Amino acid sequence: MAARRTSRHETQTGDHAAAGGEPLVFLPGTVCDDRLFAPLIEALGVENWITGPMSGGSSAADQARIVLEAAPARFALCGFSLGGIVALEIMAQAPERVTRLALIDTTPRPDPAANARTRRSAVKKAREHGMDGYILDAWDKLVSPANAADDALKATILAMAQDAGPDTLDSQTEIAINRADSRPRLAAIEVPTLIVAGEQEAVCPLDAHRELADGIPGARLVTIPDAGHFSPLENPAALAPHVRQWLGAAQCRTNPQSTDQGTTMSEGSNKNKGEVTKGQAEQVMGVERHDFVDLVPTDRPRSQSMRGFDEDYTDIVDYIVRCTHKIWDERDIGLIYTHYTHNCTVYTSMGMMYDRETVVRDTIQRLVTFPERRGMATHVIWRGDDEEGFYTSHMVTGSGRHSQNGLYGPATGRLFTTRTIADCMIYENKIYREWIVGDNMVILKQLGLDPHPFAEKAARAQFDKGLTALDIGENRRLIGQYPPEAEPDLELAHNDIERDTIQWMHEVFNRRMFGKMKDVYASNVQYHGPMLKELYGVVAITHQYLGLLGSIPDAAFMPQHVCSTPCEEGGTKVAVRWVMEGHHMGYGILSELGEPTGKRLQVMGITHYHYKNGKIVDEWNVYDELSLLVQIKLAQMSDAPLPSAEDEPGQ
Repeated sequence: MAARRTSRHETQTGDHAAAGGEPLVFLPGTVCDDRLFAPLIEALGVENWITGPMSGGSSAADQARIVLEAAPARFALCGFSLGGIVALEIMAQAPERVTRLALIDTTPRPDPAANARTRRSAVKKAREHGMDGYILDAWDKLVSPANAADDALKATILAMAQDAGPDTLDSQTEIAINRADSRPRLAAIEVPTLIVAGEQEAVCPLDAHRELADGIPGARLVTIPDAGHFSPLENPAALAPHVRQWLGAAQCRTNPQSTDQGTTMSEGSNKNKGEVTKGQAEQVMGVERHDFVDLVPTDRPRSQSMRGFDEDYTDIVDYIVRCTHKIWDERDIGLIYTHYTHNCTVYTSMGMMYDRETVVRDTIQRLVTFPERRGMATHVIWRGDDEEGFYTSHMVTGSGRHSQNGLYGPATGRLFTTRTIADCMIYENKIYREWIVGDNMVILKQLGLDPHPFAEKAARAQFDKGLTALDIGENRRLIGQYPPEAEPDLELAHNDIERDTIQWMHEVFNRRMFGKMKDVYASNVQYHGPMLKELYGVVAITHQYLGLLGSIPDAAFMPQHVCSTPCEEGGTKVAVRWVMEGHHMGYGILSELGEPTGKRLQVMGITHYHYKNGKIVDEWNVYDELSLLVQIKLAQMSDAPLPSAEDEPGQ
């Protein structure tokens, strides 16, 4: 079909001819037209799109036939609300013509019989009093409370309704009333399917979207923050990466390395730094496939609202990658004064720092020992904005040579590689809280050092300060004789993939249901773990976690934070910061701990997961075995009897 622009009541076609890949057919909802999808189309840059006809039929099945008559021979299909209902009918009538399916803010359920009278009364009122009332009477249900006062959004929806008119509303009302129950037909859908719902959806309930996701094999369900029923207009910037992933980068003109995540998008250019506002699309960089010079560009416009941040940072990923490089690799240690608050708290697996000056001293000491150290950004998973503050989970693969005397004793000249993940809370250019989990044990092993004297020295330094290991007893994984809680606390999660991650981790690590792992890991999963372990397959990963709990068999697993971002490689990256707490009462993979000591241990870890098609294909897991050895040494020092008077020298 040739690309053309027609009136809003005809089939709409994108302005750009196809550059490969099937056309994308959009089906809007009741009294909506191509304006509903315009911000999303702009964000995606799709090359060949069509808005299908959504009136003229007397039932959903009838309207599906009308769409099929106007559609190309093969196409991707995206339906919103009533358009989603018709899309499901198309899948029943001509599944061979559809290559992929997206269903946005819709339902597979039939219309309750009682709705017919209410719907037809609304049509009669619209004929008598105009279309504005049809929208305004339901406004609080149509959009998220966050967008209820958005006059531009309201004007767009009202304009679509006015242009549609009561005749179109009448036809679409009959389509909605006369629709089938699509739920029994969902299992027959065999194309890649995306299910989308606004988090505050009040028209098509969220449990209806879950029915869609559960019924369609391999379907992916996502929820859009700060959005109600009109998520394509309320928050297209958050919706775009999910649709891009579903559609495929070949269909999109936008740079595939950009990852849209943020708030509502509106028109406007971002040619100069500082021009991007909360209303514009955020094009935040990804880390995975790019050279360092691409991650810290010199001429890239600011692509994210970064109020309060230094001018050279174009988005939050640029900020965390660039400032880390400046401080550690370029040796601009003084930037800590402008990038950390004076009272920052830094939690590490080997101790804590409570102020900025300590962070400066610690950085100097580490660079004295490893003057050739380089830290390469591997992932940045993030959440937030410049109003509420950002949270980043930043994994660095570090390498260098032990060429100077210092923290690790006399220089050995040996090379090392290690992984570190740092979670940062950031506001207006400054980190005010940070959690750093580094694999210190693997450094000692590569340098050829015995970890026990090192751990003894570290524990002695803590003990001499008056710090002792505290055994708090029962960790509340089990309460008395009750079994573990059946359900986790999901309040940390912000969307479905984060909720699912917290859920399965609770089942595996607290309820000890290790069989669950085969349901969440892909068969070809790769595990990148402590001590630079590189393992393949579900069985190998299961053994790792059995071995960890074997050393700490009463451990309770407690997630501390979770966030996620779409990945430019496809799928979604999820970061979980967690603590496991228990006692050293068994044997496992923590071989340096030796015979069980019964001492209380706390493991702080951060894990990055890469999900594709609902399964984990890669896991990066960092916790520090050296920290556990130090905890045991400290507890043993605390157990040692105090010297008696006759033992004192000189008596």
